[in-house]
Amino acid sequence: MATNNAVNISGTGIIKYDNAGTFSTTTVTQHSPIVGGASNALVSLGPLTDGQIVIGSTGLVPVAASLTAGTGISITPGAGSISIASTLSVLTWSVITADQAITVSNGYICNKAGLLTLTLPASPTAGQTFAVTGINTAVGIRVAQNANQQIFMGTSSTTIGITGYVESLNIRDSAQFVCVVGGASAVWNIIASMGNWTIV
Repeated sequence: MATNNAVNISGTGIIKYDNAGTFSTTTVTQHSPIVGGASNALVSLGPLTDGQIVIGSTGLVPVAASLTAGTGISITPGAGSISIASTLSVLTWSVITADQAITVSNGYICNKAGLLTLTLPASPTAGQTFAVTGINTAVGIRVAQNANQQIFMGTSSTTIGITGYVESLNIRDSAQFVCVVGGASAVWNIIASMGNWTIV
């Protein structure tokens, strides 16, 4: 006579067997990944929030976690996405032939047959940078200031305000500037230079 091995199981979820004659169900959390737990148990992780991923933990159930941004990195979580970008200041270089206001994160290759004047940004943020270098300036490059601004080169400093400036003496002089005090009364340091610069 045939044996009926059918088993009635009540409950919802995923069926599991304990290898000792018992079947049971494990409820699954909606929108959650599933991992194996102790004694063949199934464990739901989450549900995960925007940008979270499953990260392993030796000998333990993995965890749902967000990535942590290190130095110079930004992480932006989204729905089904993670955007990772560098926050380091990388200069964009361009050749210029006319006087103009400085935009941070830019490098200026000055190519004017006479004094080329660049004016500091009106209200920069500490840590922002720019750089200048010359290729055809017969007189030089002048970095002019707005009211209440100042530039330091080592222990030397310009006069505070619109009468202060730094100016190169030779055609190929170069300098890199970093804002050390932000705002309308910004202070800038020259952190690298080549050639000769006059500080007024």
